[in-house]
Amino acid sequence: MARTWSVVRCPACRNCHGIRGKPRQCPHCGQNLPSTTPVVATAETSAQLRIEVALANTPEELRDELRKKLEKVDQPLIASSSSSPRAIFKSIQQIVGEDMLLHRSDVQELLDRHDSELSVDELLERMELDGTVVRQGKGCWLLLE
Repeated sequence: MARTWSVVRCPACRNCHGIRGKPRQCPHCGQNLPSTTPVVATAETSAQLRIEVALANTPEELRDELRKKLEKVDQPLIASSSSSPRAIFKSIQQIVGEDMLLHRSDVQELLDRHDSELSVDELLERMELDGTVVRQGKGCWLLLE
């Protein structure tokens, strides 16, 4: 039996994220989630989950257009990179501080260390579409996963 993913919306910060099983804690704000946290969508695969989380965190009037664009993208995150996507994402998780903020200059250094062919802008854009990061300001993103 395949386990499905659920997309839940945190009642405190209103951000959505994917889970398996019961809701525990919001990865965005750290708030404990009640067992009654509503499920806003479900997904069978991680690729579907990525789309559903991105859509759930997008204003309703933009969702149809975004869904069409996301479903056309059949490449996984960082697929064009010469480095392993897992290695790059793991490195990203290691360079963020407790505040979970990711700075453009840090990402550039990371990609240089991995000898990646991917540009910083391409990586951050894909991560935004995946729902992995949210732009916080000029040159700064919040890591969500």
